[in-house]
Formats: sequence, C-alpha cells, structure tokens
Amino acid sequence: MEEEKKIKFPTTGTYDFPSLILGGEGKYVDKTGLLYQLASPKVDAQLFISRPRRFGKSLMLSTLQAMFEGRRELFKGLAIDSLPWEGWETPYPVYSFTMASAVGETYELFIESLAKLVKGLCAQAGVPYDGTGPVSGQFEDFLKAAIKKSPTGQIVVLIDEYDEPVAKFLDDLQTLKKVRSVLHDFYEKLKINSGGIRFLLMTGVTKLTKLSIFSGLNHLTDVSMSPDYATLLGYTPAELDGPLRENVEAFAAKNKMDFAAAKKTLLSWYDGYRFSPDSEEKVCNPVSLGNALKSGRLANYWESTGQATIIVNRLKAADEIPADLNGLAATRTQLDVCAAETMPLPALLYQGGYLTISEVIDENAFRLGIPNKEIANSLAEGYVSSLLDAGLSDWTEQLVEAREGLRAKGVEALLTKNLKAVFAAVPHEWKIECEREAKRYFLLFMKLIGADISGERQSARGRADAVLADKGGVYVFEFKYGKTPREALDQARGKEYAGPWLDSSLPVFYVGVNYDPAKRGIDDPLVEPA
Repeated sequence: MEEEKKIKFPTTGTYDFPSLILGGEGKYVDKTGLLYQLASPKVDAQLFISRPRRFGKSLMLSTLQAMFEGRRELFKGLAIDSLPWEGWETPYPVYSFTMASAVGETYELFIESLAKLVKGLCAQAGVPYDGTGPVSGQFEDFLKAAIKKSPTGQIVVLIDEYDEPVAKFLDDLQTLKKVRSVLHDFYEKLKINSGGIRFLLMTGVTKLTKLSIFSGLNHLTDVSMSPDYATLLGYTPAELDGPLRENVEAFAAKNKMDFAAAKKTLLSWYDGYRFSPDSEEKVCNPVSLGNALKSGRLANYWESTGQATIIVNRLKAADEIPADLNGLAATRTQLDVCAAETMPLPALLYQGGYLTISEVIDENAFRLGIPNKEIANSLAEGYVSSLLDAGLSDWTEQLVEAREGLRAKGVEALLTKNLKAVFAAVPHEWKIECEREAKRYFLLFMKLIGADISGERQSARGRADAVLADKGGVYVFEFKYGKTPREALDQARGKEYAGPWLDSSLPVFYVGVNYDPAKRGIDDPLVEPA
C-alpha cells in the first residue's frame, strides 16, 4: 500500500523562523519579498506596524533577524534568496526583544523588569552593564556601546509588543502615567541614537500609547495602513490557491467538499481583514486558518488563545452588542491615535482585530465591520461571558436546543418555543430592569445560536429593534417591557418598520415581543404578516 503523503501545514505555534525552517515540519508561506521591500536601505528604516494578536508579528521579526544576520542557508528557495540583500555580504548585530518581558504587577516591578531586560541586552552584546541611574540612561549606554562595537558601525533593533507594559495599568491611571513617562524616555533613546541604527521595527496590537510614548519617537514611519504591506501579515485568498492549496484540498476531502466550497467556507470564517483603506486586499488570520487546515475543523481558534480583556470591558462599559458594530463610522485620525484614558471603541476594536475596514467613504472616513464568522462568535461569546460571568453555562442547554430548532424548523419554532424557554432560564442575579436590557439578552441569545440578525435597523419613520432573516422570511421585531406583544407589534406596523424589506422576494412579518417583569419572562410573541 502506498504510504500517504505527509502534508506540511502552515505554522500555528512556531514563531522562531530558524526553527520553522530547520525543523522541516511546518510550512512557511513566503513573505520575504515584502520583507526585503520593508527593510531595503532605499526606504525609511525606522518603522512601526500594528496588527491584531496572533497575526504573525513575532515570526516576522524572527525572519528579519535571520535576514540581517545573513543566514542565507535558511532562505534557499524563498523570494529573497535571489535578491541583492545586503545581509548576505554584510551581516549586522541584531537585538530583538519583547516588551512583554518588562511587564510587572507594580510600578517598581516594571522598573525592575525593564532594567533586567537592558542587562540581558548588554550581556548579548558583550558590553559592560552599569546598572545605576534611570533605566532609560542604562538603555542609552547599551545602544552607544553596541553601536561602537558593531563591525558595521550600526545595529538592528527589533521590538515586539511595545505596548504590553502600558496595557497592564489601564485601570490605574496614576501608575499608567508613570509607566508611560518611563517608556517615553526609554524609547526616545532610539531616536537620539538613530544614526547608529540601520533598521528599527516596533510592533504592537494597539496604538494606545502613541500620543505620549511616540512623541519621543516621531521619527518612526507608521506603515500599519500602508497599501504596500497590507498582506505582509496574514494569508491572502490567492495564497490559498497557491502555497496552501494542498492544505485546502486536504480540508475539503475531510469535510466531503470540493476545493471551491472548502475555500469559500474557510474564507467566510477567517478572512476579511483589510488593513489599508488604499488597498482592497484582504487577509485571513494566519493562526486560525492554520489550525482549521491542520485539524480539518472550523472553530473559534482565535478567542481560545486568550481573550482581549480591554476590549471586552470596553464593550460592556459602552453597552454595545456585537450586532450593533457592523457599519460603525470612523475617521483615519480616530483609527490612527488612541489615548489610553479614553480608548475610543472604534479604534480599539479595529486595532484589536474585532473590526476591520468594510467600506471607504473618502480618504479620511471609513465604515467598519466584523470581518468574519470567527470574530462574530468571539464578540458574541466574549461579550456574553464578560457580562454574565459564570451564568452563561445555565443557558447552554437552551442554546443547543435552539440551534438545532433553528436549523431544522426555522424561525417560527424558535419564537413559539425556544425564546420563552431561554428567558425562563435567565438566573435571578442577571439584571432585566428595562426594555433595553431585555432586548440585549434577546439579541445576544439570537447571535449565539447563529441567527442572521442585526439590531436597531433604520427605516423611514424609525428603527426596528431587530431584523432576523431566514429562508422562510424576514422578521421585523419590536420589543416592549411591562406592556403587551400587541402594543409592540402595533408600534412596528404603525411606523412601518418593515418598509425597507417589503420589496424582498421573501415574505415579511412583524413580531411583537413583551418582557413581563412580574413573571421574569416573555409573553407569547405575536407574529403577523406585514
């Protein structure tokens, strides 16, 4: 029997480029042509780029390190191997570190960790470490000594997760300001010594600190929205057709699909990230797609690697729900600058990877949207988990039954059975004290069971509370609290909330829903044709 061909899968957990290449197990999707362009001496050599977590930033920095160190044997067959890369002839000393190692529970521990980081850099360079005075001064002493010792008279500095120390103290503004001040002085030494730095690249998830820390780094070029590097991190649909084709074919075979159907399904789950308003290129989350290809199973891999607590807490504080986030307006300035004290929701969600550019209105205005099914699930489940804490488990049976009912019998069964059951299962400690709270639980429940629903839909005479699309029709909802389903339905009909959908090929229905606080449940929903 012929031995089954062993397929290499794109990396999902290896962020060290030499280990990935020499190990021979993982598949590296070649981005070295773009990295050559990024690091060319003919362009700006002091750069910053932000991308969501688990998007391959660490692997990118590791690849750049190997390039500048001139390790050509690692790049055989890759795009850069045939290019006149300077590192092949003149390697540079590279100092690559993550600011995650400088995180401390207190300000004092932060300073201690940052000093320890500098001490390690000095040891790597083989230069003396004094250890006295401000840590920013210690860092400058290292830079000057390392530059002086370099055979080329220059060094390369690669910094990952630059914003980690700040993120730790977002709930403690007094400590935050002190930490930010130290980092401002620390990073400023890079600017002061930029003549001895051949290439500097800083990465992070957000730009929470840009206004303050980056005032000491105003020589950096921010390429986060550059169309030239829109596909630098993440996999494009074309790469699914090219280097990842055998992986998509294996996924298709396991799931009894043809290639086209498998590709479409994978893209609907993991694609949709648009990082430049000046390019229509979109990319998939590389780690999530890699996990799906390797396991042969669609799942929410991104959220399982760790929740973005900052973002979930901001959602909760803003009283937003996932369905309300599609179509959110934002300006280029709002997306580019994010002050830690205010943390504008659109910028935070965009930079965190929960929203992406869905429409370009003009050169300075965009609409944002949820990029794919994985993120829709992350928003819904992450938000619900944060809002309801452990109580979500009490809903599990209702969620499973409702998912099955929605698929098998459609919306009518959901309205007549599951909706009442889920509100009956709401624990007493959960607050439902007004119409807004009742509607929020309804929308979250519908989102969690995979219903095609959105909240607060505008018509000529007002907003429907929700609109649900199903193969059997379009359902326009109005919610009431402490009244009757008839009052809810009559309001929806009287204000013609169904107007935008009346020319649909599907039948349109009004649905009146009332939450009765005395019974802590809903009355039988009232459904009538529009």
